Amino acid sequence: MGARIRLMVFFLTIALIAPAQPNHGFIGFRLDGSVGRTSFGFELINNLIVVPVKLNDSLNRNFILDTGVRTTLLTNNERNDFDTNQMRPVQVAGLGLTREIKAFVVPDVKLQLPGVTGKGQTIIVLGEDYLKLQNHLGKEVHGILGYDFFSHFVVHINYASRRITVYTHEAFKPYRKSKPVDLAIAGGRPYVDAVVVQADKSRVSGRFLIDTGASHSLLIDKGRSEKIYLPVPNIPSVVGFGLGGEVHGHLARLRSFALGGFELRNVIASFGNDLYTSATDSAMGRIGSVGGEILSRFSTTFDYKNEKMYLRPNNAFRKSFDYNMSSIDVVAGGKNFKTFTVANVNMYSAAWYAGLRPGDVILAVNDTGAGELTLEQINAIFRSNPNSVVQLVVRREKEIFTVRFRLKRLI
Repeated sequence: MGARIRLMVFFLTIALIAPAQPNHGFIGFRLDGSVGRTSFGFELINNLIVVPVKLNDSLNRNFILDTGVRTTLLTNNERNDFDTNQMRPVQVAGLGLTREIKAFVVPDVKLQLPGVTGKGQTIIVLGEDYLKLQNHLGKEVHGILGYDFFSHFVVHINYASRRITVYTHEAFKPYRKSKPVDLAIAGGRPYVDAVVVQADKSRVSGRFLIDTGASHSLLIDKGRSEKIYLPVPNIPSVVGFGLGGEVHGHLARLRSFALGGFELRNVIASFGNDLYTSATDSAMGRIGSVGGEILSRFSTTFDYKNEKMYLRPNNAFRKSFDYNMSSIDVVAGGKNFKTFTVANVNMYSAAWYAGLRPGDVILAVNDTGAGELTLEQINAIFRSNPNSVVQLVVRREKEIFTVRFRLKRLI
């Protein structure tokens, strides 16, 4: 609990046979201009890439750009962008799923990003906002865009400048000082070989999913290899949020992680068991995933057609890996996402002993009112300085009171 690093995207398998699409001149994605490239900005929220997407020429929405999913998803249909009564239902399965999930197929959708147009697209619309992505990000997020976009272009993500450059394959030339890394594209997702160095200096080689839709650094399924063990010390934590609810595991540090000739030291990893359910993951021998906390330390380029990824370190490359030291998780809701509610509190943590409980609403943090804060700013405070004191004014039903506790680095 209390980890900054979260698997914000879900584990999802969709049994789908795409219906035939009408022909509108072209099917797929292409650049609007003739120069072979286009560039646009994005928001980086908790290591997740949020891009503007226009649906059917009229609906301006925010999507997460996610290499971890194949089919484009509309996760939040609260504005009734599509009438689900007229759609074909589709079977959905997710990790830990114990309830029926309603989802629907929508054919022949037009998707536009700045300078990019996709026609004849099939998307999946979830019947309810099961994932609550916007509550975890503190911003309206309506969907997830993955393989359908990446497979048509070379996509360069500059995390430092918050800009994406999209190239045709003919126009792309690798960036200077970037290193090529071999990818294996399977099931519409990119996998890479990498090496984990554990606390006892033992090395474990394995295949990892490259997942821009996950905010963690590493997620490791220790049940996939007898050589992997859970380091000590570690922290019980929620390591993901899925269609089945919270996914529990532990946070701990690795000695290092080696990817494409680069070594990152003292990496925080999320550990769990039986995290991966797809046949593709099993066939690929996946033992984990690489998320935004690591990818954001590079300028990262994806070339699915040639099964290559290019990495060039940026100024954040040597930044230390840290996490939320408050031992609490907060979600945002209400008007403009200014209602901050405690979702989880690690029992026997300083915050727990100070009296904080799930369901408490945070009214102020360190004398700053909630209306002047964002969820991102609150999380930044929680991962700032170990041993610093945090003061929260909270409301529980009709009672308002103040709690104080000290941030503590446990791993």
